Amino acid sequence: MDQESRSHTDINKLVNHLKELTTELTAVHRELYWLALQEQDVSTKETPAELNIELLAELKGAVDTMRIMLWKYIETASEIDPQKVQDGMESQRLRRVTEFLQLLRDRLVQAPDQPPMSFIERINAAVKERLSNRAA
Repeated sequence: MDQESRSHTDINKLVNHLKELTTELTAVHRELYWLALQEQDVSTKETPAELNIELLAELKGAVDTMRIMLWKYIETASEIDPQKVQDGMESQRLRRVTEFLQLLRDRLVQAPDQPPMSFIERINAAVKERLSNRAA
């Protein structure tokens, strides 16, 4: 196998790996998002606080490092073909908006008996509840 065909195979493997990682990270994001929105059920004892913070910090560090490298890669690519990068970024934005709307739709379908409540609204309600408990 010559250098060019081996390099092409490696690039195909990398592209497939990137697709798999993207799918996995999207799934982890969805799971963490819903875990953060769930009411803390005392009977299940499954709360966001029980996640291994050290593991989450390691994942955050790896994602941050990768994010910085990817932005540098995108900046370099935009110097070579600005229109292609612009099209790709617009496509990504549209995909993210679509995923966000899907998350909202899933939330509304999942809990029809409760009024829709955003993550921020839940945090505000929890803070108000704790403040009122301390004042009492």
